[in-house]
Amino acid sequence: MSMPKERLYMAEELAIILYKLGCVKIGSFKLTSGMWSPIYIDLRRLPSHPEEFDRITDICARRVKDLKFDLICGIATGGIPLAAVVAFKLKKPFIYARKEEKRHGLSRLIEGDYTAGSEVLIIDDVATTGGTLERVVKALRNQGLKVSQALVVVDREQGARERLSKLGVALHALTTLKDIVAVLFRAELISSEDYERVMKYLRGESDVV
Repeated sequence: MSMPKERLYMAEELAIILYKLGCVKIGSFKLTSGMWSPIYIDLRRLPSHPEEFDRITDICARRVKDLKFDLICGIATGGIPLAAVVAFKLKKPFIYARKEEKRHGLSRLIEGDYTAGSEVLIIDDVATTGGTLERVVKALRNQGLKVSQALVVVDREQGARERLSKLGVALHALTTLKDIVAVLFRAELISSEDYERVMKYLRGESDVV
């Protein structure tokens, strides 16, 4: 099934924005999951560029505005600024999940005000295997909150969607790593060698980075 034109144009726009801001890196990188990758997406740069950040959070807000949820939860660290701005634009309460529980004070993992039984939309920057998202889903549910939807800017398509599905959570993504690489190659922003190297990695045909 082909991608709708609007989504196709959006994917192309996102890829170019991320590349021009230096959010797309080709090389050899160890991910949060422990996996090694020839490509790295660093969206923590986005808030340093107000115009582009505003555009991407607008797209995020449009993507989720028809979903049913009571509040938005950002994931430390990259998901927090994205989630906070989207929550502001949609007039929704905002909470966030720490990387780990505080060792002092209230020792909380989830920060902010919320009511048990509320439906939460999780927002993060990038999804790989889904381990971090799963941890936050379970932490929110342990607090009596409901979670059935999550949004990321980039899905690396390396297991996160399937992992969340087993938890009853649908993963929405603005774009995928595969689409970003394809757009950059067509725009002649990355070499054919880098394109083939990354695509071979994404197909699982190479363990060497």
